[in-house]
Amino acid sequence: MTRDQIRGFIDRLGVSSRIDDDGDIAVTLTADNDFGHNVTIWVMIGDERRLAFIGSADNYHPDGDLLFLANRSNSRRNFPTAVVRGDEVRFEYSYYISEEVSDQYIINCIKSVMTSIWSGYRDLEKETIGE
Repeated sequence: MTRDQIRGFIDRLGVSSRIDDDGDIAVTLTADNDFGHNVTIWVMIGDERRLAFIGSADNYHPDGDLLFLANRSNSRRNFPTAVVRGDEVRFEYSYYISEEVSDQYIINCIKSVMTSIWSGYRDLEKETIGE
């Protein structure tokens, strides 16, 4: 897998992306009524077999103990993993693709993780408000 291939798959999903200063693919999901903060998802290719995702919500600071919120989120969902980095909760996930797979499989992986990161923030916000 190359960065250009992955970016092409993201384009096929109808999602805009850019290359950041580190050379990673960045996708910004725009705030809406479900979650009021933009979410940036970085897509990185660690080697030609590892596809990693890191999601961060712009200026999002949930109320409560971040480690508790992340742990509660992780106990309620299979992926992505909520992690505390500094003063924020991020969602991270990686695929290691050890065999040849179809383009559609990779597209489905990308779509699934991006959707799950957005849902993770939406659900985290609902739980924070509902405490």
